[in-house]
Amino acid sequence: MLSFDDGAYFKETISTDEIIEKIILIASREGQCEIIGSREVTIDGISDSRKPCKSKLLFGSKDSLNSRSDISNSVVITNSAIETFDLKSNCCCIVDDPRSVFIDVLIWLTEKTGFDTHYPGFSNQAKVSNDAKISDKAIIEADVEIGAGSIICAGAVIKSGTRIGSGCTIRENAVIGCDGITVYRAKSGKLQKFPHLGGVEIGNGTEVGAGTVVSGGILVPTRIGQDVIVGNICNVGHGASIEDGVWMSVGSLVGGHTILRTKATIAMGVTIRDNLEIGESASLGMGSVVVKSVGGGHSVFGNPAKRMPKLNTGPQRG
Repeated sequence: MLSFDDGAYFKETISTDEIIEKIILIASREGQCEIIGSREVTIDGISDSRKPCKSKLLFGSKDSLNSRSDISNSVVITNSAIETFDLKSNCCCIVDDPRSVFIDVLIWLTEKTGFDTHYPGFSNQAKVSNDAKISDKAIIEADVEIGAGSIICAGAVIKSGTRIGSGCTIRENAVIGCDGITVYRAKSGKLQKFPHLGGVEIGNGTEVGAGTVVSGGILVPTRIGQDVIVGNICNVGHGASIEDGVWMSVGSLVGGHTILRTKATIAMGVTIRDNLEIGESASLGMGSVVVKSVGGGHSVFGNPAKRMPKLNTGPQRG
């Protein structure tokens, strides 16, 4: 059901030159702006520079981008020339504060063209199935897709840009696709808030518990796979990825951009910091505070969590 494309897409066509001129205008207010490479690229949206990117607007530091060969036909806002970049197929905009400039450009583009999450035309094509059961006390915003047989319970809020598969259950008072806390203090001192443009994708047969919050992604979707159980009063941070068959018990917290691999089991009250990877079939014991990535099949417990003998933290998965 789900197409795992990365990024958001312009709702309306806009020229690369117009975007580059806006970058120059914004960057020049507080520092330098140098354009190198090709201005002949054609971009159709935005993406996270940590992902492979083609035909996108993105940002990143020289250090994070210097060894990348999987970015092409893109406009990259960065802080220094990148020696390994193919400047015949990319345009680099060198500025003093790439993140700050990128945020301001995103805000301008949101007003100028708007964005489709998931795929081009999503906002026009997204539908709620006639076979879905939606409580009259649930709130379903525009630009939402809900598959056949899914149940949306009373008090649930499904925000724009959310894609829910078939046979899912979203329990009472869950919120899917709200903004997370993503503020940035620019070098100039101003406080900026990243727009959330990535949306949420939830695969078939997944259940999200009562009072749980799943934040929308910023540049790429927050993803929950198929046959996942997310218990009551949990929090899933922006851009996190929860793969198929994960079992996550009540009161657990998953930080932004963390990946929970297939069939990982998360016991009650576990806290997992951002930007980690929890391996396939790993087990995290009750109340653990996880500050480092966990290997596949490993068990951890404690604060901070440490490797333990095999734990049984969830139901047996077939």
